[in-house]
Amino acid sequence: MKTRTFEVPAEKMAEFAEIIGEHELDNDIQGVNDVDEIIIEVNYDTSERLAVFELTELLDSEDD
Repeated sequence: MKTRTFEVPAEKMAEFAEIIGEHELDNDIQGVNDVDEIIIEVNYDTSERLAVFELTELLDSEDD
């Protein structure tokens, strides 16, 4: 099992949670950082790595 930690801006949280729910990823909310991003730890195995990539893409699209 692998773990990836994400810092999710509040405005992306609904979409982020939807992807987690669709793929039934194991996750834990760890708290918030100094810029009010929600820190979420996602546990996954190699068969779920495309779902983790989808989460990464969502957060990367915020910078565009």
